[in-house]
Amino acid sequence: MKKIELLAPVGDFECLKAAVQNGADSVYFGANMFNARASAKNFDIDTLKQAIEYCNLRNVKSHLTLNILIKNNEFEDAVFLAKKAYEFGVDSIIVQDFGLANFLIKHFPYMSIHASTQMSIHNLEGALELQKLGFKRVVLARELAINEIEYICQNCNLETEAFIHGALCISYSGQCLFSSLVGGRSANRGKCAGPCRLPYELISENADSNSKENIISKLSVKKDKILEKGYLLSTKDLCGLSYIPNLIDAGVTSLKIEGRMKTPEYVATVTKIYRKYIDLYFENSEEYKVDPADIKALQQLFNRGGFTEGYYTSFAGREMMSIERPKSWGLKVGIVDKYLPKYKKVTIRTREPLVPGDGLEIWTQTEPHVGTNVSKHSKAGEVITITLEGDINKNDVVYRTFGKALQDELKKTYEKDTRKLPIYGMLRVKEGEPISLQLWDNGGNSVFVSGSIVEPAGSSPMLPMKLRENISKMGATPFVLADLQTDIDRYIYVNISEVNRVRRAACEALEA
Repeated sequence: MKKIELLAPVGDFECLKAAVQNGADSVYFGANMFNARASAKNFDIDTLKQAIEYCNLRNVKSHLTLNILIKNNEFEDAVFLAKKAYEFGVDSIIVQDFGLANFLIKHFPYMSIHASTQMSIHNLEGALELQKLGFKRVVLARELAINEIEYICQNCNLETEAFIHGALCISYSGQCLFSSLVGGRSANRGKCAGPCRLPYELISENADSNSKENIISKLSVKKDKILEKGYLLSTKDLCGLSYIPNLIDAGVTSLKIEGRMKTPEYVATVTKIYRKYIDLYFENSEEYKVDPADIKALQQLFNRGGFTEGYYTSFAGREMMSIERPKSWGLKVGIVDKYLPKYKKVTIRTREPLVPGDGLEIWTQTEPHVGTNVSKHSKAGEVITITLEGDINKNDVVYRTFGKALQDELKKTYEKDTRKLPIYGMLRVKEGEPISLQLWDNGGNSVFVSGSIVEPAGSSPMLPMKLRENISKMGATPFVLADLQTDIDRYIYVNISEVNRVRRAACEALEA
């Protein structure tokens, strides 16, 4: 069984490091133009080159999102951007515009073109048309069930990519014009204003069945005709941990995490957890089980009233919606036990451990929440007291919206470059010859560097172990020396600084 790719979102260089260091096989990111997340930090030409090189040096694939509809007067600039990414060594370009895709397929035959989810590919016939046109991969629409995905995978030769975690749209993939109509900002141009995250009222269809008033005037309908209020179009985020085995068995090529607008900590957490469960399934599929602690970690970073499993096994319904609030809720950590307004003291029965720096929100009846910070350590089950003023009542729910311990732990996962490319070496140190070092990798890249002439030893010959030790010091390079072969005379002398210089020069040459 071919191992599935884990594809992580990257909004800036910190997110790139967070994704790579936490186990992403591939990443996707946008340049500072022509991508569907215009408000993300994204990359200019210089940082785009750095990002692609960072990935290549760590055996991680990179995908550029050039996934908006392109106007005539933008076409040359879009092609220029694709060409630069191609020259930098990007692995693929994700495209929505058919005209641009057709041009790139014809003029850049060695570069993979992926069909964006914005192309709305919901069936096998759509996938087969893309295959005829020369696409390498299709990012399937998010509305497909597992059996539909499997049918497409088994009946076409395209690579397939399915969303596994992150925000969902209420509309069909690639078909939303809501933001464009109400705000003049088109999602298909990368500028979605998120109108589905705003509050709405559900009005009875028969509010005035005898009236000939139009839709506009009905907006002022009487309150007794309003069936429901809230964030009625705001979907919960997708969490597909339970469906990793199904998607692997279905033949999906890549599992995609959504989130180019998210923080590095978010990217680190989601990537790390999905890496864990993909590996778990391949190591022991019969023991596959999701740990509730991992769900809590995901909820702490971002959730809208819990998660949804999307359309994988069922149609959309009320349970998919986050009607009370469109932003992240955080993790439920306690209940208000008592409030003394005179002293502004709130007593909370906790259900999770808390540490100084945690951010809490108390959901009250009159306000969405009241924010505060934790000042003392406490264990789950403890009763704690905090100072807070507000319209607070017994049994109000307490959420932790910022988890200090988790945030600190996550930063450690990408502050250091621990993901290294394994390389191999051959060190030759022979009397009367230049010291020489050859380095190579598994991808066919190889370099040879030589240094000064090796002299016969005086009273203190150079020990082979010392030479091996110094050559193996890869330091801040993106490499780890997996194996070193040697051919070293016993009674020779080499200045250790010359050994280090040769090693540095070889590493720089291989990196280039």
